[in-house]
Amino acid sequence: MRLASSKPRIVSLDMFRGFAIFGMILVNYLGHFDVMPDTFRHPRYGMTFANAIAPYFVFAVGMGLGMSLQRRIEKIGKKASYFHAIKRYGILILIGIVLYGPDPVMDMWDALVDIGFAGLITLPFIMKGKKARISMAFALLLIYQLLFIFTNYSEWTMPNSIDGGPLGPISWASILVLGTVQMDYLKENSTRVVILKSMKLGIPLLVLGLGLSYLQPMEYWEFSQRSMTVAYPIFASGLSVLTYTAFYLVTDVWKWKIPHLAILGMNPLVIYILQQVLISFYGDFLPKSAMWWQALLGFSIIYGICYLIAKYLYQNKYFIKL
Repeated sequence: MRLASSKPRIVSLDMFRGFAIFGMILVNYLGHFDVMPDTFRHPRYGMTFANAIAPYFVFAVGMGLGMSLQRRIEKIGKKASYFHAIKRYGILILIGIVLYGPDPVMDMWDALVDIGFAGLITLPFIMKGKKARISMAFALLLIYQLLFIFTNYSEWTMPNSIDGGPLGPISWASILVLGTVQMDYLKENSTRVVILKSMKLGIPLLVLGLGLSYLQPMEYWEFSQRSMTVAYPIFASGLSVLTYTAFYLVTDVWKWKIPHLAILGMNPLVIYILQQVLISFYGDFLPKSAMWWQALLGFSIIYGICYLIAKYLYQNKYFIKL
């Protein structure tokens, strides 16, 4: 882990990452309380606001992946850069295991572990052309879907694991890869073309994912973050493209600033770990049956702590990266 000096930043990406972090704190905390709407919880099937947050986070990681790898290759060479990336994703996996617990069946397969393994899966192909990477994203989904259908994995993973379980990173990797494609659109084109290409990628993904969610038999084509079968990551990728494009339009084109989000997005790993630790203690202070104002007060305290830490890091120009 290192402290990176300040560099020119893509405001919309910081905002988008910050929105993912804000949403993560929101649903991870408020989703525990019975009084809160179901949109703050992860249903067994379907998609709520809570289900959109992890894909946003993974998509944002993908957007930064190709750019950071290219910069590192130019600086220290290809071999050293790939070795650094392997080490980086290995450390993410280890941090995730410490945070979630070393349960290889269920709890371990959450955001950081999934990102770490997804990064390792996609690393050999991440510098290929856009068409090759889009093809790779769908190839990964096909591989996962075939394993899900033609082994007993479909019967095992729904009752026993989360986020696709041990094979889930294959599916999550598709979202990460499509994030790299979005970054290419951003770097290579004018504002009008960025928006047009984003629409041409995001809308078909959204429609395709929704269409696949109606396939039968349901046990093979579940629209579920728990199973990670093809409909969910495709729909979630399209939603991520369109949501990021909205941030691009608002912040990079119209130059509007959304309070707090950019600062949260500049140190996502630190704030992710911090909120995970803080929220893990929620049961020691408030029961699930707490009143709405108690839940919101608890959220305000946890969010306030996270924001103050993020602001301190930003003001002192600490950008902590692996």
